[in-house]
Amino acid sequence: MISVTKTIVNKFKAGDAAAFDAIYDMYSQKLYNFAFGLLKDHDNAGEIVQEVFVTLWEKRDQLNVALNFENYIFTITHNSIRKFFRKKSMENKVKDFLLKNSPEVTENADASIVYNELFELANKTIDKLPPKRKTIYKLSRLEGMTIKEIANRLDISTRTAENQLAKALKYLKEELQNLSLLSLLFYYLFLG
Repeated sequence: MISVTKTIVNKFKAGDAAAFDAIYDMYSQKLYNFAFGLLKDHDNAGEIVQEVFVTLWEKRDQLNVALNFENYIFTITHNSIRKFFRKKSMENKVKDFLLKNSPEVTENADASIVYNELFELANKTIDKLPPKRKTIYKLSRLEGMTIKEIANRLDISTRTAENQLAKALKYLKEELQNLSLLSLLFYYLFLG
């Protein structure tokens, strides 16, 4: 079975749609059960599985066939679940912040809509950062990685990672200093 899986993985990496279907058939239910066990919600678990397979297809050319494929696909799933919980946490922080600071806005706006607007503003501001600094910021704040994990992934010193993150945070704070309530919220969520 392992050789069949490696053969399928090699075909998948080359862009074979039938191999993708075979991988989907082998892993979709396992991934769904894993996601449901953590999320306790059928719809969200299904969305996570879809996201995992989209990510898998988009990054198939980066796949290292020497690694354990099952570990790889479960790691993608785990990271997607972590991202889901971070987003939910951010939405709750947005709602709490708005309730405390602007209850009239909260009555007319769903927290997820405000969060999405905020996230769009954040991405526009973050995109202005130099490429390496932007990568370090995203790994830290959006993916929740530690400085040491970032340094290892990017093959840089922890000191460099710390400095680049500090410069990114300083820049974003300065950029958002004179903006609206959304920028205060951005600061509270992404920089604080």
